[in-house]
Amino acid sequence: PWVLVLAGIVVLACILAASFLLGGISETCTPVACDCPTGPLLTPVFTDPAQKIAELADSRFTTKLYAEAIAYEPLLGAPGTQVHMGFWSGRGNHGSMVRLLDAINEGPAATADPPNRAICDEGVTAYYAYPSYVRILDEHWYERAAAVNGTAMIFGQACQDPHPVTFVQADEIWGEYSARYTDMAEMIARATGRPVKAWCFVEGARANRIFSTYELPQLQKLEEQGLVEVCFARNQQADWTNPADWINGTANTPIPTG
Repeated sequence: PWVLVLAGIVVLACILAASFLLGGISETCTPVACDCPTGPLLTPVFTDPAQKIAELADSRFTTKLYAEAIAYEPLLGAPGTQVHMGFWSGRGNHGSMVRLLDAINEGPAATADPPNRAICDEGVTAYYAYPSYVRILDEHWYERAAAVNGTAMIFGQACQDPHPVTFVQADEIWGEYSARYTDMAEMIARATGRPVKAWCFVEGARANRIFSTYELPQLQKLEEQGLVEVCFARNQQADWTNPADWINGTANTPIPTG
């Protein structure tokens, strides 16, 4: 009999747990103001696109992003550290960029003297995202730009957007964010005393996308100041330790496809 009683308790506990979970799920798309660093929210945040563009176009956003990076990895601002920044555009290139970051952060270079650290526009490592990056994901700019009659489909739910977004605005938002990420190279180079190495996987990238229109112009300016050394991968398998796999300098930028 005690076995039956125990089984009954387990079943009851499962029912109560299921009721609690189901009761706690909201079917509405209510805007939530939250800077959560752990991952994207299940409830979208409907920021006004004009407000977001103004925030991202301000150079102070670079300072904010840099502070978030340093908070997680102080070596990014320590004298002597060799910092690497990853860039990508075009199909299949994101994975190559992440692989390069992992090779630097988890390989012998990480414990070398001086130490090496690699970051990208998403975060300090392939696993820790900047709170500002998580926030921009929570705002679902491209899903909102695809809205029909003011209704966007987000996480399978129809959400009424109080601030309609165009694709031009969505591109500008991600472009300005990427430009401010690129600008971090100046702060890092001045803090470490070493030019940042920018590794770019852009094979097959289009001329009208974010790398060519936002990140590359910033890299060119920083290169002229001696703050970055820019390298372009010859293919998606490029090894950062093999010079033959890379094209050096923005003057030799691969011509993107139209």
